[in-house]
Amino acid sequence: MDEEAIINVFTKLGGKITKGWYTVSERPDKPPFAKEFEYSFSNFWGKVHLRNEGDLYVYIISKDVFNWKDRVIDLKLRGEIVDAAGGLMWIKEENEKNLEEDLKYLQSYLSSVKTSSSH
Repeated sequence: MDEEAIINVFTKLGGKITKGWYTVSERPDKPPFAKEFEYSFSNFWGKVHLRNEGDLYVYIISKDVFNWKDRVIDLKLRGEIVDAAGGLMWIKEENEKNLEEDLKYLQSYLSSVKTSSSH
């Protein structure tokens, strides 16, 4: 996936890029194996991890306190949930269309969670 196209999905949906692309390594003395950028929406924030070979992972941290693991069964995402614990979740995305649909869904889902918990 194209770096610029990925960022465009986030900004088109109202996300803010809080830190642009930077390289990451497994350890300081190892060559970079991926690039990341950090983002923020009103209900969640996190980072996007793009591996050198093209795999895309989205790290999601909910701003409201709850455990993603308890809600994984209810989520209707196109991407694959690779890890969920506490307020943290990693989703592997296959393409920009699925990424966009999942981000829209999560915005709506988290708004409904917040609304239902405030009653």
